[in-house]
Amino acid sequence: MLILPFLLFPIHPHVVRQAPAGTEVHIRLTTAVGSYASKAGSPVSAVLIAPVMGEGDTVLPAGSVVSGNVKRVASVGLGIRHETAALDLEFNRVALPGGGPVALRARVTEVDNARERVTGDGRIHGVRATDSGSYRVSGYVRDLLFRCELHARIAEVIVKAAVINLPEPEIYLPPGAELTLNLTDSLSLDASAEDPVSRGLPANEEYAASAPEGEDLRRLAASMPIRTYATAPERPSDLTNVLIVGSRGQIAATFAAAGWSEARPLTFGRRVRWLRAIGLRRGFDSAPMSSLLVNGEPADLSLEKGLNDVSKRHHIRLWKQEGQWEGQDLWIGAATRDVDFGYLRPGRAFTHRIAAEVDRERDKVAYDLAFTGCTNWLDWTGRASVPRISENGTGDAMTTDTRLAVVGLNDCRAPRLSTESIDLAPLPIHGGKLELFARREILSVRSDLIRNNWYYRSYEVTRWMVGVLRAHGRNSSGPRSFLSGFRHSSLPASPVQIAAIAP
Repeated sequence: MLILPFLLFPIHPHVVRQAPAGTEVHIRLTTAVGSYASKAGSPVSAVLIAPVMGEGDTVLPAGSVVSGNVKRVASVGLGIRHETAALDLEFNRVALPGGGPVALRARVTEVDNARERVTGDGRIHGVRATDSGSYRVSGYVRDLLFRCELHARIAEVIVKAAVINLPEPEIYLPPGAELTLNLTDSLSLDASAEDPVSRGLPANEEYAASAPEGEDLRRLAASMPIRTYATAPERPSDLTNVLIVGSRGQIAATFAAAGWSEARPLTFGRRVRWLRAIGLRRGFDSAPMSSLLVNGEPADLSLEKGLNDVSKRHHIRLWKQEGQWEGQDLWIGAATRDVDFGYLRPGRAFTHRIAAEVDRERDKVAYDLAFTGCTNWLDWTGRASVPRISENGTGDAMTTDTRLAVVGLNDCRAPRLSTESIDLAPLPIHGGKLELFARREILSVRSDLIRNNWYYRSYEVTRWMVGVLRAHGRNSSGPRSFLSGFRHSSLPASPVQIAAIAP
């Protein structure tokens, strides 16, 4: 009997870690890219801000560098050829920390901004400047003026001058802008990858014998309040999903390093800024947040990560809890993502709608904090009493796997900032003042020729009504208002809605 020689030796197969096609890859740009100044072939670089997992193993750890180039660019320029900008990015390489590059096949599926949208083929499209609420309202006002009269002509010029600050139509993604990619082909690596971000609680099985105090923390986590409550009238609202162990100063430093800011109280000046941000489709980093209660108390800290349009943002409310763990304070938080405006909903005439998959925002907060290097550990623990499907105080659906993210903070002495960049020089966002003036006039005339007539206005109102009816059909099974799914971009808010505005 012939025995092949290699069978006499033990076989040591490579440990292959694989992420299948369709896996999400969350990155943060370290180079700026924009439709005005970027050219086809320009290099693009980003860093992985959350580990890529495959069958429970880390395939790509956070901190891996993802790179590629700009494929195609469509700039608005003076507005003669294009009213909107477009950008095609190709990411085709990834390098693990301390390792060489590996081929990557992925497509952009989401830009973590409010104004840009991504098509099915991965192309990023910008906004039409004359689609803003302020410009639309001015159009309706001008339609009501008698164009044959001199005073009406003068009034028209004044109205147009009032909207000189049109929203920026060029796409500009600065360092720190976040994108989501989807693998279009499976990614396999034969080297083990250790994730420096996700270090488990001391009570994980391998540490349980030497650190039983971790089990105490799990028991504390299980005893935390699971629900927030809205006021006037009181009703169940957002689920709690993040537990932070650390001081108020550590929380402030870590969130600041991660690019988050503290929400400010609602004042007259902030209400005016809020209204301007809505009309001009701008961001508002420290926008006020509505009040929610835990154990009858309002949040001790409200933090948010604003985007380039006030209609969307990441946010979390934190309540300091009684007692401590290992001499450190305990903070329970409710993290949700605002995805649009909603109107005439239970308890609120005008407020935000949240994304139903609240676990995504929970993980977003956890990984943002861990990426700064200001955390000692990060883990998730289950809670049997949390409902998997529920609704918040304004009727938005919420789904969850019931787990609580538990984050332990340190003193954050040398944080890794969310805006780190490898750019040697800033990338221009748009042209000079003369070009901006010419672009505004060209886009205004172009839009007026196409849309400043009652035929288009009728189409616009019809489209809005169809959107309302569709939203009503989606929400008719529950107590949500029939206007809760109304899109912010479909029509500007009425004066009544604006008067009742509340973040």
